[in-house]
Amino acid sequence: MKSFVLDQSDDLWDHFAKQIKRVSWKGGQFLAAQMLAHRFTDWERVIIMTDQGKLVGFCAVVKEDIVEGTGLSPFVGFVFVSEAYRGQHLSQKLVKMAEEQIVRIGFHEAYIVTPHVGLYEKIGYQQIDTANDQFGRKMRILEKNLE
Repeated sequence: MKSFVLDQSDDLWDHFAKQIKRVSWKGGQFLAAQMLAHRFTDWERVIIMTDQGKLVGFCAVVKEDIVEGTGLSPFVGFVFVSEAYRGQHLSQKLVKMAEEQIVRIGFHEAYIVTPHVGLYEKIGYQQIDTANDQFGRKMRILEKNLE
């Protein structure tokens, strides 16, 4: 497995955005559209995992996720692992890489927005709030101290 941490100035940015656009999850298609429109700024990153050149999974470090106006930042968002690679704890590895980036850029907390219960708690996240996302869905807001 090979991993990449990309910002939008990276030569591989558009290449991986086009691969992300083809995944089965609509969130990936939304992320790809954001990438191709070059809407990432400053320290925002996309983390890619591949296996022999094939896209295995990805996530992003973003200022704001699908629940807007929380006053919280940064978020680990868009966590996806291809169906054929699930069950190998790769989502946890992606989140860990995102957390390392968050610390590297100077933050001490990370946030995740999710409807899922139990998935991120396994790796130290705790629910701090609930809010409706941009589509009116009830989401849980999770926090992890990275110190």
